Amino acid sequence: MTDTVKSLAPLALPAILAATTLSGSLVIACMMPFAAVAAIAALAMERRQGIGAVVLCWLGNQALGFGLLGFPWDGPTFAAGLSLLGASLIAFGAVRRLGGRGGPLLAFLAAFVAFEASLFAYALAFGDVAMFAPHIVGLVALNDALWFAGLWLGWQVLARIPALAVRQAR
Repeated sequence: MTDTVKSLAPLALPAILAATTLSGSLVIACMMPFAAVAAIAALAMERRQGIGAVVLCWLGNQALGFGLLGFPWDGPTFAAGLSLLGASLIAFGAVRRLGGRGGPLLAFLAAFVAFEASLFAYALAFGDVAMFAPHIVGLVALNDALWFAGLWLGWQVLARIPALAVRQAR
């Protein structure tokens, strides 16, 4: 393997995570699959790289929201954005805590529950729990589950390309 290929291999999955989720966010009106990204990053990457990938995806989402989609530049919107980052990192930690036990489905469920519970706690503190109506949480769960399935499949394909082999984090 050449030095260039060796240096690109660790960047392949984070770059694909960022590109696919950001393009999907544009198509689905900024419905970013934060829990799915956190779960894949926790399963597929070493701790630091996984945290970096989660933060990169969040930053891209925020740049799209504030730059392209016209999010208001005010305190509550910035706070909501930061709550998404915090919830994503908590979801990442929940999957890492599992340590690979239970397989990908349990990892996704742990990430989703941790993500939604974190956001619910934020919503309780700031008085807006309307986004946690069962039908809305169901739509978010479906979105994240579909993204997780696609990203997990993509990770499995990448892991089988010798030059870009992405090993499971331990």
